[in-house]
Amino acid sequence: MKNNQFVNNSSDLVTTKDARRSGFLEYALRRNKESIPFIDKAKALQVSLQKNTKCAEDILKLYDIRETLIEAAGVSVKAKAHLDDMDKNEILAGFVKEVLAPCGKKYIDEIVYRYLLTLGDALGGKMRNIVGSIAEEKFVRFIVAQLQVHDIEFELFPKRSQWISNKNYRAEMAARTKALRWKNKTTYRSLIFNINVPQVKKNIDIVLLNDKIEGVTSSILANILNDKNKYLAIGELKGGIDPAGADEHWKTANTALSRVRDSFKNKIHLFFIGAAIETSMSAEIYEQCQTGELSNAANLTVDNQLSALCEWLITQ
Repeated sequence: MKNNQFVNNSSDLVTTKDARRSGFLEYALRRNKESIPFIDKAKALQVSLQKNTKCAEDILKLYDIRETLIEAAGVSVKAKAHLDDMDKNEILAGFVKEVLAPCGKKYIDEIVYRYLLTLGDALGGKMRNIVGSIAEEKFVRFIVAQLQVHDIEFELFPKRSQWISNKNYRAEMAARTKALRWKNKTTYRSLIFNINVPQVKKNIDIVLLNDKIEGVTSSILANILNDKNKYLAIGELKGGIDPAGADEHWKTANTALSRVRDSFKNKIHLFFIGAAIETSMSAEIYEQCQTGELSNAANLTVDNQLSALCEWLITQ
């Protein structure tokens, strides 16, 4: 591949068994860490029920924890927003009659178990976001490393913060970065994450601009983002490691990149980074790199490939 010396054929892009195992282990450990507050909530609910109830019907009088009990009945936080008090009373009454009463004295265990099921759905949603954040964090670390190695001064914009110079950069900032900017010879470059590109009417994972941005909000970026000449590169980053979802992630990314390609008429660089790349995908990705549809690609789990892509990116 012209722009990545560590990708010489399609098989180089395929995620190895060891990389997959390491990825699953990393996410499992993170999931265990993230689950602790959810488990603590279930324990707190159990204690409250033990203290304030003697039978299942008593939960109908616990107004101070009613929202939690509604969740235990199987209603998600999002769904609760669409229910009024009458709806909630009806759900709890049905929950007691159909589910808890038949359990007899074990009604508290049943409530806690079902509450954990609802919390599990919430944890699953949180983990899906975290998987993307972990991938983004690694990408930021590698971009910053290349800027440091090339002795390029840069500024970083952590989410809900302000620009921070490279002199004040700390490694933990990579986990919450919204944008970076630096001076490339005589012109400025700005790299933004998860931003809506007006030309394709879609949120894009990574956007490299030929300008110095002042902030990261849509209003501040409006003029720059609406100018096609300001775009240098656009990329999709997929951090999921599960091979079962790999093909779907690539299809989603490829569709987004195709829309960009149609809108910009191949006048900007397009690239793809994925953690789970299977053999069938790798052939298609590599072919697009050969034809020029993609300017670069890397497997997120292969450090050399990712580092080479980041070096290529900062020199655009």
